[in-house]
Amino acid sequence: MLRGSVLGALYRCWLGSRVFAWMQWVWLHVSRAARGCQIRHFIFGPSPLERFYAGSCFARLLRLPADGLIALFRLLVRWSRGSAVCTRLAPVVRASRLLRYEIVFGLFCCLMFIVPHSAWNNFWAVIAAAVFLLLHLLRRGAGLARPSPTGLLGFGFALFVLSFPLSMLFTVSRLDSTRILVLFLAGFAFCWLIASGFDDPASLRRLMGFLYISLLAVSVYGIFQRLLGDVEVDTAFTDMRINQGVPGRIYATLDNPNNLSGFIQLFLPLSAAYASGTKGFWRRDLLALGLVFPAAALIMTYSRAGWISVMLAAAVYVYFREKRLLPALVVLVLLAVPLLPDSVMTRLDTITNSQDSSRNHRLATWEGVVKLLRHKGYWLTGIGLGPEAFQTVYPDYAAPGAESGAYQSQMLYLELDLELGILGFVSFLWMCLKYAGRIGRAIAAGGGGPENRLILAAGLSTFAALTVSSCVEYLWFYQRLIFAYFIWFGVIVAALRVAERSAGISEEDMPHA
Repeated sequence: MLRGSVLGALYRCWLGSRVFAWMQWVWLHVSRAARGCQIRHFIFGPSPLERFYAGSCFARLLRLPADGLIALFRLLVRWSRGSAVCTRLAPVVRASRLLRYEIVFGLFCCLMFIVPHSAWNNFWAVIAAAVFLLLHLLRRGAGLARPSPTGLLGFGFALFVLSFPLSMLFTVSRLDSTRILVLFLAGFAFCWLIASGFDDPASLRRLMGFLYISLLAVSVYGIFQRLLGDVEVDTAFTDMRINQGVPGRIYATLDNPNNLSGFIQLFLPLSAAYASGTKGFWRRDLLALGLVFPAAALIMTYSRAGWISVMLAAAVYVYFREKRLLPALVVLVLLAVPLLPDSVMTRLDTITNSQDSSRNHRLATWEGVVKLLRHKGYWLTGIGLGPEAFQTVYPDYAAPGAESGAYQSQMLYLELDLELGILGFVSFLWMCLKYAGRIGRAIAAGGGGPENRLILAAGLSTFAALTVSSCVEYLWFYQRLIFAYFIWFGVIVAALRVAERSAGISEEDMPHA
């Protein structure tokens, strides 16, 4: 009662403040101007183009291989029914929880990030994606999984996927580009499998439980690195001239601290939604308390972009979870600032320090990449996927002294244009904006229930976080984060399908984005 009255008083003070009145005035005029804007409607709203794509021959052609395999598996299932092997195996599989498709899939997604970097091989994920894809199509052929709509992931996503094989026509390093292409195709497969196979609340929640476990395990692993003193200061990630007193940055199982920060950005909001949607007071509070570990691990990464991005994600999530808590969140952050370790404050002070080598390296790299994109029409075609293509072309355009140590552009948006050309860049932005608008409409319509609404809010908050961090980081340079990103994306699409089905929108009429 006391907590509720204090939060209520704080919220009422916020509503009566001049800052809130000014923000409300700005929002009123901006929303009025945007309401009739056709460009805004085209970018964020449902468009006839998406519905046309869902029923087009192009969409049917894209799924023709899957439909062919489903038809083949359907014949095999009919042929095997009544056989001795099928009669013996079917009861065993039905009775076993461990042999259930969604359990095995979730367990692999969990282990994929827990395995230490030195012991991991990306080829395992490629094999797993192919195996799970065949299993899913076999389940479809046997009638154990619901069919998905033709344009499941939408036109923007289809164009984005198409930009990858097209980039192979212009690559300057065909072998390495092929390697990266295969990894992205595995990521796309994970996304499609989740979107099409985990579109009911129960299975989606089980998958999120596995992602919660992986986030907790990786975070605890990183914290133990610090406690055991296994993390040394790496001058490649920290400029010690202006970061005096900053300890070594933890990386857990993901090779470097920026990778760990990106992983936490992806799965922390989803894990918060999973904890908040848990039934039972004690279980919910216990799972929520577990989020202290990834929060502590994020601090120990000393990733400035990660800190800012997660704070933005927290603000967006709290707004949709309970907007009255926003003033309390601001007050909590302000009260926590004096309690932060000196090393954290030192790290924050370097954001605007012109002597920071990391900042200067990024600026020099961006200057060289922009110069590269302007030459020979590379902005239109790209140079191909992978670090080898970048290292082959970039040194000719780098500023003097900046060509050493640059393996990527340090910005997702630049890297998209650099590797995939204008088609990849535009289709990715269009896809993200469409999905952001689709999530907003789904939340406004109820979100498919309180639990699913939290998942959608977590998805929107992660979109906000990645929009910021992608300005200074290229998330997909570390290949396991390719899989993490598209697993996260698949969860959001699955949650959207739950919300749209709850709102009474048929699979055929969905405004796919």
